[in-house]
Amino acid sequence: MSKHTRPLIMGVINITPDSFYAKSRCQNSEQALRLAEAMLKHGADLIDIGAEATNPSLDLSVATLSIQEELDRVLKVIECIKTNVPIKISVDTSKPEVMQAAVQAGADMINDQRALLIPGALEMAARLQVPVCLMHMFGLNRAPNLNPADTLKEIEVFLQNRIAAALEAGLSRNNLIIDPGFGHGNYGKSTAENLYLLKNLEQLLRMGYPVMVGLSRKTLIAEVLNLPVEERLAGCRTWAGTIK
Repeated sequence: MSKHTRPLIMGVINITPDSFYAKSRCQNSEQALRLAEAMLKHGADLIDIGAEATNPSLDLSVATLSIQEELDRVLKVIECIKTNVPIKISVDTSKPEVMQAAVQAGADMINDQRALLIPGALEMAARLQVPVCLMHMFGLNRAPNLNPADTLKEIEVFLQNRIAAALEAGLSRNNLIIDPGFGHGNYGKSTAENLYLLKNLEQLLRMGYPVMVGLSRKTLIAEVLNLPVEERLAGCRTWAGTIK
């Protein structure tokens, strides 16, 4: 993965019935293809396709989908978009079996909200040798830290540990991306913590890896601007790097 002169924009397509923003949901390949074409037209550099919702009401400490359910949802969509749209594809998954099948179907990148912590995920990512995003997530019902600087340090230590594990497993340094995991709910950060992270992204950039920023339509924007989910497009998901 090489550096890029500008932030890249990632479109998000959810192959789910329960993602918190209804218009991001697609029920079949045809709907996903139309959405991917629209995203490309509006400037997306890549598209993230996921089958497991991160709705704040869901407990992601427990898998919400079986392996087969996730495969059934995501593979045909990846194949359809890869065949018809000239854009890079990221697969949002934590399951090693889905990682393997998705890359075989045409995915160019793995976006893992559990940072390769599922058994077998590290080994699979090392075998596939595609770019991988390692995300931080506290989980539900976490009490916010009143000192956001401590939160940032905790996230930095977690990401450093996951990077070390990834490198030891055989992943290339050039294939690693980090994500501090902006958001409430399963991401576990208060608005004050999210704002502090955003203001101090330079601290994470000093770690030497591209940084993914996922803000699109999240509660952070609602609490700052007092807007409903349909009007929160001011936040976008980007990362400072590019896929070769």
